Amino acid sequence: MKKITFVFALLFSVLCFSQNQSFGSVQPSIFNPIPQQFTGQEIFRFRPGLVTQLQKGNAFDFNNSRWFSIGSLSTGSQNVYGLRFQLESKAITMGYQDLTDINPRIQWIGAGAASTSSLEFRAANSFTSTNSTLVATMTNDGRTYFGDPLAAFDTKVSIDYTEVSGASSRVGLTLETDASQNGVFTTAIRSVNNAGGFIKTGLDIESTTGSSFENTGINVRLNGGTQNTGVRAFVTDNGSDGPTYGIFGSIASSADVRVPAFGAAIYGISSTDSNRFAGYFNGNVFVTGTFTVSDKKLKENIKSEENILDKLTQLDAVTYTFKANEHLNLPAELQHGFLAQNIEEVFPELITTINKPIFDKENKQTGTYEYKAVNYVGMISILTSSLKELKEESTANMEKLKEESEASINKLNEKVAYLESKIEAITNGETKLGSQNDTNDLGFSMEQNKPNPFTNQTVVNYTLPSNVKATISVVDLSGKFIKEYDLVNEKGQLTINSSEIGKGIFVYALISNNEVILTKKMIIK
Repeated sequence: MKKITFVFALLFSVLCFSQNQSFGSVQPSIFNPIPQQFTGQEIFRFRPGLVTQLQKGNAFDFNNSRWFSIGSLSTGSQNVYGLRFQLESKAITMGYQDLTDINPRIQWIGAGAASTSSLEFRAANSFTSTNSTLVATMTNDGRTYFGDPLAAFDTKVSIDYTEVSGASSRVGLTLETDASQNGVFTTAIRSVNNAGGFIKTGLDIESTTGSSFENTGINVRLNGGTQNTGVRAFVTDNGSDGPTYGIFGSIASSADVRVPAFGAAIYGISSTDSNRFAGYFNGNVFVTGTFTVSDKKLKENIKSEENILDKLTQLDAVTYTFKANEHLNLPAELQHGFLAQNIEEVFPELITTINKPIFDKENKQTGTYEYKAVNYVGMISILTSSLKELKEESTANMEKLKEESEASINKLNEKVAYLESKIEAITNGETKLGSQNDTNDLGFSMEQNKPNPFTNQTVVNYTLPSNVKATISVVDLSGKFIKEYDLVNEKGQLTINSSEIGKGIFVYALISNNEVILTKKMIIK
């Protein structure tokens, strides 16, 4: 029993006296370090809530000493709670800056040449080698680099979640601002690329390997704002001699694309509500080809346009130039077209009213600018229908004119035939031209033209019975009809110009009711 009691007493003594303990007060600074008890080792200093080790120097200063501390360390102006490694004019701390801090911190400090130092995150695979790989760098001016931007062409940031089971949606990087954090300008990602170079890119998105059903470079979803903009681009030309694009879209053909696979370099969708557009361009638009939906299967209530000519006569085609306008980029050249208000009176369905938002210098909407626009594509069918109506009307008029002309020609041919018969009788000696009496029993008279022969002009005196219509017709000796003169007075003179007849021997006859009343001969030299 005595042996057992002795063993327990010995074990208790070992446990008690083998503990490192500190008694009494501890000086805040160490000016005379305790000599080392063992070669190559140094004694730690203890005080309530603090463990320190001074490796170099005579004091725990921040200039030329080396030391570390764990616990509550007084720096003279505050107490730091955590871990501190102090080297000559540089240090790193981890913990709380003071008791009022809520968030712990990692902080590095530098003075002199070390004032511009950076915090590096490195990875190594050897416990004995100092070689390591630079993973990330934080600079003292608030920048963060991933990888080694000074040595590598392409820095990389990614999250490897291949071992996450059942992850149907995977995101490489998520930046989220809390709804309770309010601010005038809140930006999740901001890219600033002011480095010099031949080609600079703010954001480069690539997806070229691996199979997928759908690839999307940028997916934007916005909701809840007074003003929502999916993608906004501001490009300043600055006098460059190359092309400038606000948004550049390109889609290439490929032998692997299945026909008729749909493709569009830029694709816009909007509702058909008033003042909604799939595309709105404030300036000139150039296209090398364009198509407009017009399939019959998409339409109903189809009716032919009617009485278009009457409506078109109410439109006024005008030339004009645009006024200077601070809200719209309007061309300065002479324009041809219509006035929207004029078209609205006749074809109101071809007019829409647009309310364009007005923004200030800070891109805040301050109001709207209202103006009217014309659907000129809709005018095409109207003009085409008017041409059809005009053609039909012209055809009807031509038919009527043809009938009237044929009647007139037939009547004239009858007169010519009658004159030809008379000329033939004169030629055969049945009637002697120039020897006829100047009058007949019905009250008609036609004198011989004077002068005769003549060169320029000659005059024929005539008399007609009351309320009788008559003409004087001129034919040549072959019977060819030359000219006909209507007689409007009962008694008068007819002047005949040689320029209307020609040169030679001609016969002129007084004709009434398709009857030759008197004939005479004239000679033009």
